[in-house]
Amino acid sequence: MFDLETNKDAARRLIEVFNCRRLDLLEDVQFRGRGMSAFAPDESEVGPGARRKLYEMFYEAIPDARGQVLDVVAEGDKVVLVDRFGGTHRGEFLGRPGTGDHIEWKAMHIYTIRDGKILEDAYIRDELAIMQQLGPVPST
Repeated sequence: MFDLETNKDAARRLIEVFNCRRLDLLEDVQFRGRGMSAFAPDESEVGPGARRKLYEMFYEAIPDARGQVLDVVAEGDKVVLVDRFGGTHRGEFLGRPGTGDHIEWKAMHIYTIRDGKILEDAYIRDELAIMQQLGPVPST
């Protein structure tokens, strides 16, 4: 049987770790990212350092980045988390140089969690909103 509240807490904890810049707490996260987005990497990062590498990329591109959990639902070994990320775009992000502008987007993650460990993050983010804010796609 799965402890749904424990699984939801594990997913929420990733946002707290991100916001507090406590990358040392990611060492035991066995992670495999599986993006369902236009800008997902060709090959997913796997292992304890994969999440850390992702967060470091965000901190470099958006040094004041913050995440906010909007909704969490759990069933079995899956946790669906909807979040909002944003901050000041200072460095290269998705191939675009820093603009100095505030950018913000929403994402949905489907985490697979077993024995309190996050094994996979299948995510989709609002790429249109990101591209409109970075400039290559005009806003409507």
